[in-house]
Amino acid sequence: MITEPEFDGGSSGLPGPEGLEGPEALEGPEGPQGREGYGGSPPQGRRPWRWALGGALLASALWAGAWWAATPQDHSPPLRYALPLSLCDSAKLPGIARLAEVIGWDHTPRLWEHPGVDRAMCMLRTPPVDSEGPRRWLAYEAQVSMELHKRTDPAPEFGADPGAVGWIGLGKPDLRSVPGLGERALISETEYGSGWRLTVLDGGAVFTMDVAVWSGGEGEPSTGEVVPEDPPKPDSDAVQAAMIDDMHGLMKALRR
Repeated sequence: MITEPEFDGGSSGLPGPEGLEGPEALEGPEGPQGREGYGGSPPQGRRPWRWALGGALLASALWAGAWWAATPQDHSPPLRYALPLSLCDSAKLPGIARLAEVIGWDHTPRLWEHPGVDRAMCMLRTPPVDSEGPRRWLAYEAQVSMELHKRTDPAPEFGADPGAVGWIGLGKPDLRSVPGLGERALISETEYGSGWRLTVLDGGAVFTMDVAVWSGGEGEPSTGEVVPEDPPKPDSDAVQAAMIDDMHGLMKALRR
């Protein structure tokens, strides 16, 4: 049943604009002049399309972040080489052996396996020389290693190696590029021309070959005997050419 005040448009018991004094008479629950300003235009600064656009951008950002987190982040390079059980089976170094005038090497293999980097190494040296009297000769030692980087690409750090350091830690600061060998290849020589280093980057692997030459001998000359002279040192260009050829053969033998 409709009461008389309601029917006649009287007060419903709720305060209206005409029942307020001061600032409240101009401001409603949603700011000046109520939600719609009592017949006025919508308040400035609240555009529905801006809220919709912001929501769409936020949803896109959340979706992209969830997709990136769910996608495996694999930065490992493609591996083109296989890790041998014994690197010495492939590191014969025939070019260096010809310079050393030996048929075969005394060798020692090493192997380290790791979830991030696998390493194989072969240490080679010329066999002892049998001599009945005083004699001098050149002894060759070589060390060949390969690293397989299974999780990270070694390319950014390649070339940071100081180069050939020899047995006394003296190396020339300049590294020379070797074209046509792997993705990148660098070769260097020790200060006094008795050691060389060749490093190659290719297919997620880093190959290193160190060669050192030193004079050896045994026996002391008797009275009146001529003291044997040291043999001439090998030609540096010939050693480096042999190292490059031997590295080509090694990489070919270990390629998948």
